[in-house]
Amino acid sequence: MTDNLIYGPVPSRRLGFSLGVDLVPYKICSYNCIYCQIGPTPETTIERKPYISSEKILSQLFDRLKEGIKPDYITLGGSGEPTLNSGISDVIKGIKSYTDVPVTVLTNGSLLMNEEVRKDLCRADVVLPSFDACDESTYLKINRPHSSFVFEEMANGLIEFRKIYPGEIWLEIFIVEGINATESMIKKFKQWTDRINPDKIHLNTAVRPTAETYVYSVPEEKLAYFCEILGKKAEVIAPFKKEAKNKKMSDTGNELLSMLSRRPCTLADISAGLGLHQHEILKYVEPMITDKHIEVLHINGKMFYQKKDKTTADQS
Repeated sequence: MTDNLIYGPVPSRRLGFSLGVDLVPYKICSYNCIYCQIGPTPETTIERKPYISSEKILSQLFDRLKEGIKPDYITLGGSGEPTLNSGISDVIKGIKSYTDVPVTVLTNGSLLMNEEVRKDLCRADVVLPSFDACDESTYLKINRPHSSFVFEEMANGLIEFRKIYPGEIWLEIFIVEGINATESMIKKFKQWTDRINPDKIHLNTAVRPTAETYVYSVPEEKLAYFCEILGKKAEVIAPFKKEAKNKKMSDTGNELLSMLSRRPCTLADISAGLGLHQHEILKYVEPMITDKHIEVLHINGKMFYQKKDKTTADQS
């Protein structure tokens, strides 16, 4: 894996061109979501500590900004749960003192039951928490949280956060066919979203390879109907359409294909080989999967990518 904590700007379906910032090492997370695009969490944790120092994070970020890039947002998120870094408040404060680019936090929302975490995020411009379940059993199926978490405590943390947070909350609900994709389930979601009172509700579904093979996407028409149930704040996350403002490496795709033609690789393998962050790699991987240049393999609980055999690709 690359030691670079800053990635992008990468095109985001919600945030335009987002400059990403990693606050924790790879897969340090309180959840083991079945839909995670960067694979399973080996072991969930709730320990808050300065996994990466705020000084190191800010130094890399400021160096990147000095290159003249113009992101729409600076997003604290990346390869794990950013609120597990106990220095997140210092990171937000440091960014706000250096630039007027809005700061967003991409979080699973699990630690918002902690009053200290709620206070730490109050300086951010936008907080984007996940809320993928409306009851305990669905919570365990989709998010597979740390054993100490209880659904209602997590949900009430979001409600309490809304009471003190002056910025915008964009709540994401990840819909999985066969688990939480029914009308009755969405009506239960509405009971909670009315209490959480976010500024926006974003419905998402699987558009990338996921940690588990049984995660199935939901058709856009069905998501649109669910939006009608949830109300005017709800929208389906649209495909990204904005034109690129930042130049990308032209040979990255070829380097990626060359690597995968030799052996199957995980995102971490590709990241180490190309010196790029996993989220930047995903932007190359997705169209290659669609165009049948590469395929995804699930082996022993890990996601691997490999170049498709030309004969197989031609037949598919």
